Amino acid sequence: MQEDNISIDFFTDESAVTLAAEMHARCFAAGWSEAEFTSALGIQGTLLQILSRDGEPAAFSLYRIVSDEAEILTLGTLPEFRNQGIATQLLDVGIKKLKTAGVRFLHLEVGSQNFTANRLYVTEGFQKIGLRRNYYNHGGKREDAIMMKKIL
Repeated sequence: MQEDNISIDFFTDESAVTLAAEMHARCFAAGWSEAEFTSALGIQGTLLQILSRDGEPAAFSLYRIVSDEAEILTLGTLPEFRNQGIATQLLDVGIKKLKTAGVRFLHLEVGSQNFTANRLYVTEGFQKIGLRRNYYNHGGKREDAIMMKKIL
């Protein structure tokens, strides 16, 4: 997809795992390795999405599709591109792609203290469906995960 200075690419193979791992490490304290992205993409129904602005990678997401449901495994926007609507664009295009693939329900888990991500998901129409207590471990500090779902 090309729109203004934004391009969005989708990958189902390992061709972008190095880039995905580099981006993930810049977005999260415990970044995923190339091997973890390779492993994830080795499972049928896994889809990597990368959004670039002016040719520079800006955001990514990784989805797993099973039947008519999908899950966002991870989604991140590089720090210098945050608060510019990039994640919204990424998610909107990702949802269109998932709908085309026959997905009817999209699930995710997000840290209860990740207020920016929580706001994005609520704005995008996700609803809270549950809570996983102490799901995330941030260097010994535990955080609950909010389980969310969106009907596409």
